[in-house]
Amino acid sequence: MLVHDLSHELRKGSVLRPEDLDAVRRAGEIHVVELELGDVHEDAAATRLAAALSGPGLEARPPVQSQARLIATRRGLVRVHGDLIEAINELGGVSVFTVMDGQAVAEGEEVAGCKITPVAVPGRVLDQAETIIRDRGPVVQLLGFMPLRTFVVATERLKPKARELFRSAVTRKLGWYGAQVLAVREVARTPEAVAAAYREAESMGAQLVLFAGASAIDPLDPAYAELVSVGGELLQLGAPMHPGSMLWLGRLPDAAVVGVASCAGFGRSSSLDLLLPFVFAYGRADSKDLLRLGHGGLIESGAGRRFPPYERG
Repeated sequence: MLVHDLSHELRKGSVLRPEDLDAVRRAGEIHVVELELGDVHEDAAATRLAAALSGPGLEARPPVQSQARLIATRRGLVRVHGDLIEAINELGGVSVFTVMDGQAVAEGEEVAGCKITPVAVPGRVLDQAETIIRDRGPVVQLLGFMPLRTFVVATERLKPKARELFRSAVTRKLGWYGAQVLAVREVARTPEAVAAAYREAESMGAQLVLFAGASAIDPLDPAYAELVSVGGELLQLGAPMHPGSMLWLGRLPDAAVVGVASCAGFGRSSSLDLLLPFVFAYGRADSKDLLRLGHGGLIESGAGRRFPPYERG
């Protein structure tokens, strides 16, 4: 078996055959290895490892030059268990690599990959990797999005052009997750109007309420006070991210509540776009899901690739 590229046809890992003799003679010097009992060829090993890593929503593609990829067969949220990846990569001869934990992907995107570094690995190494995945895994998961019934509230007085931009952004982003938009309500910033909006959301069976226009630094803003008055709870005020640090979370008896400081928050990429995949994957909006996003929360420059690929959808 070749351990280096000899020609375009004879690449690293190729098993030499009698018909390759002329090419070997022309090359002069070649480097080869002979497999020992129990060794597994790189392509077979990559196929086996990718199969062990794959799960619902992930498709293992055939290896190319000892590398195999896991492709998303649906839109979803990627969850990665980094400690297990480290444990596998410590075995030697095999490597596993993924996109970031908490990243939203579209159908057809690469989620993870695995590579066999040498031309072959001992079968016991694959046995150990498979044991880690079987007993402590999964290593990587793709959680599909739930089509949450969503009610949108805005307390800002929008001009016609701004209103259209707001509705367009809301429709585009929520539609990417498959959400059912129950209504988009523009209401006065008064206790009575906000309380009525919350009650209407509950009466329509909303699972998610998106609120735009609440002051993130005024604890007496009707968005918070009336949330409590109708039986809800304020969970988190402020997010460890920028832009979008004024994000806030609440809860109604049967719905998650996510708020942004202004309607413009829906139109640009911000902390909201890193939180929404968790909301639609788990059907909740908890403080823990928001606070953990501080790791990677500096999203102002160069991190656009982490945002859900709305435009490609």
